Amino acid sequence: MKLYPISSFGIKAYCSDIIVDPDDLETVFLMSICGYQATVKGIVASLIENHGVSIHDEKTEHDLMRSNLTYRVQQKKLPSGLVHALVFPKLAMANHDDEDQNSFFIFTTKDETESLPHLFYRHLDQKTQVPLHPSWKKWLWQTFTQQNNWIMTLRTLVGSYQGYRFCFNSSRLHDLVSKAIKNKDPEVISCMRRRGGNKK
Repeated sequence: MKLYPISSFGIKAYCSDIIVDPDDLETVFLMSICGYQATVKGIVASLIENHGVSIHDEKTEHDLMRSNLTYRVQQKKLPSGLVHALVFPKLAMANHDDEDQNSFFIFTTKDETESLPHLFYRHLDQKTQVPLHPSWKKWLWQTFTQQNNWIMTLRTLVGSYQGYRFCFNSSRLHDLVSKAIKNKDPEVISCMRRRGGNKK
């Protein structure tokens, strides 16, 4: 794991992962940092309070700001005595429904990309009133990719995490599911066939 210096108002910690908006590289969606407790708390506070932080990678310095979303901060004390903090939008929590009902985030490491459809389905099922079935994971993912701006791949500035933002239209999703059932799309109606029964 490579660490990069991250600072704000003269205090410094070390960053392992930063994910930003691909259309606005200053807007942070995920930040993973470690250091002494006081400096970590200071860096997190600077981001949350919108004072900004700066990170240095191999080529350049990036000035970063928070988004307009509500963040969750998770902190853990390491065996070394240092503190690790992870900052991310609350919309990345599958059971979080205090904000936009039609939007959520997923963050995974590059080694966990195979679990992405499962995470996607779990979040979507929590977010919509449209009845869904677990066997539709692949079909739903393909359906989202075919819609305009329903999936945004976020930019990994440093580190090994990958991020995705999902913004969908619930009424449109309902219509797409209804149309697939009406048209007897095999990927959708297969779950409706009784085991051992008539498949016609």
